[in-house]
Amino acid sequence: MNNVSESISKLPSFVPSTVNDGTQPDSGFAEVLQLACNENPRGPSSKVLSAINGAQRSLNRYPDSDGLRLKSQLAEQLGVSHFQITLGAGSSGVLDLIAKVALSPNSEVIVDEYCFTLYPVLIYSAHGELVKVSAKNWKIDFSAMLGAITPSTRLIFITNPGNPLGTCTEHAELVAFLDALPQRIWVVLDEAYFEYVRDSSFPDSVQLCKEYPNVILTRTFSKIYGLAGLRVGYSISSEIMCEMLNRIRPPFNVNSLALTAAEAALNDRVYVQKCLELNETGRVFLYQEFERMGLEYLDSQTNFVTFNCGREAAPINTGLKKRGIFVRTLANYNLPNHLRVTIGLPVENKKFVASLEQILLN
Repeated sequence: MNNVSESISKLPSFVPSTVNDGTQPDSGFAEVLQLACNENPRGPSSKVLSAINGAQRSLNRYPDSDGLRLKSQLAEQLGVSHFQITLGAGSSGVLDLIAKVALSPNSEVIVDEYCFTLYPVLIYSAHGELVKVSAKNWKIDFSAMLGAITPSTRLIFITNPGNPLGTCTEHAELVAFLDALPQRIWVVLDEAYFEYVRDSSFPDSVQLCKEYPNVILTRTFSKIYGLAGLRVGYSISSEIMCEMLNRIRPPFNVNSLALTAAEAALNDRVYVQKCLELNETGRVFLYQEFERMGLEYLDSQTNFVTFNCGREAAPINTGLKKRGIFVRTLANYNLPNHLRVTIGLPVENKKFVASLEQILLN
């Protein structure tokens, strides 16, 4: 183990947010309630399942390495060229490519203190250095980011809406930041949850990609489309950056079932609307219940809600696990009193609230 990358060796082990994290619910629970991973509780649409079923007959063949059909559909919907689109195994797969293209030893990446937990892994894997700046009022502090820029700064990650907080950056403040930023610095707008956003001031990130050549936009089919298990996402960038990403993109990095499912999901707008309505109903319900129990929460633009338990969250989380309910702790963000819960189906939300209340009363 002496001959391993120093950047990798200093990374902490990843802590999964699945039910297979080493803690099993007490016997007697026939089912576990997974509210830790921000998945779509409805699962894939019937059109997606039908398309996957038809594609199974060709599993002996390699997929289209370029994913041209999917990229063409995305390009048409988004008003960009398919030469600006890069596909990956989830948006995380594209983020990995971006880090490898942009970074070199001793180059710096700026993130906010509540950034997505994957970013440090990507940065150190590409031999970059992590520069973390404090947030302001639960949101990205762009003034602090500008103040952290050095000649070594190569990349800035902006998660919008944010994970794990669910808050978002508005168009005007993002444009002001981009205008003040040296164009030599790449900016990644990670929009895994953008379909859930209700705020009318949310940035038009596709347009920003057209106006600012240093902006890269990433999105995923894992959330609203219910395809987390198939792993497919994409980025929109300048054609030059796209060509660089494709130089290091592994052949066949998105499998054939994922490509087929994404193509079907992209055009099933009725399903997406139903998912949004379900999420909105669940969000309002959780807000009302948190208020009834006297718990503070952050207004979320996503499919999850982060809330303050009013005391240390670890014992509460343990109590939920013993009842077969899995949520996400945020102690690694220096938020020991907070939990993040995915908005589930109505029956799941009610079960979570009932269990949480029982634990808080004991």
